[in-house]
Amino acid sequence: MPSLASDIFSSNYRRRFTNDTLFQLITQENNMDDETRSSSLNVNKQTNTYANENSTDENLVDNDLRHLWYLLSQMIRKRLLKLEPCLLPELGAFVVIDHSSADNQNILRQEPFFVLDTTFARRHRLSRIKKPNLSSALSLSLEANGHSTYIEPNTTLSSFNMQTLDYVLLQKESGLTREQLMIDISQLFGIIDKEIHPHGYCDLEFPQLGNFRISFGLAIFDFSDAFLDEFKLTLGAISTLNNK
Repeated sequence: MPSLASDIFSSNYRRRFTNDTLFQLITQENNMDDETRSSSLNVNKQTNTYANENSTDENLVDNDLRHLWYLLSQMIRKRLLKLEPCLLPELGAFVVIDHSSADNQNILRQEPFFVLDTTFARRHRLSRIKKPNLSSALSLSLEANGHSTYIEPNTTLSSFNMQTLDYVLLQKESGLTREQLMIDISQLFGIIDKEIHPHGYCDLEFPQLGNFRISFGLAIFDFSDAFLDEFKLTLGAISTLNNK
């Protein structure tokens, strides 16, 4: 059943879920909450004052959310450039895997890869690209971070003991309170989870990293050429240091 917020959008919006859609839905959800609270006030003067003050707060919340989304993207980008995995709430994980060269199957090259969470994929009936050596790649990532390397078959990403979001750093960089940070992150991924199904096409941009896309039921993360070039340069620098 479509959410109340999604009913406001036209059928064209229902077929396309983008960053603008995400933040518009959050704003509308906040507005509906504000209207509910405002209607409970009996004094008109108090109601008008509250509405005017809260209107400014909503703009700040929208800006905070957009800035937080940018900070999340940068956190993931920096983790991958350090060859470290990063787990996102409910959605999936960014990891570094060994990938066979197109010219020589015996030559393995490292590349960034997004693993869609199994539970999320099943809930929304999504297909995903699988890598035959993904389990071993995840195992190596976990081993490098001092965690257990044994992975049960069909294990969901949310149960992995890998690095999650650095809430302390995000709080410092965003200037949000701890409570507001947790609310905003929960709201961001909550809206994504709630609204993915009603929208036939998804294209969420992660600044300086790439785009999370869903088309015809297939979910992928398309890393930008600029980031892939940056990643290759980082691998080259690490290889040079190791050979010294």
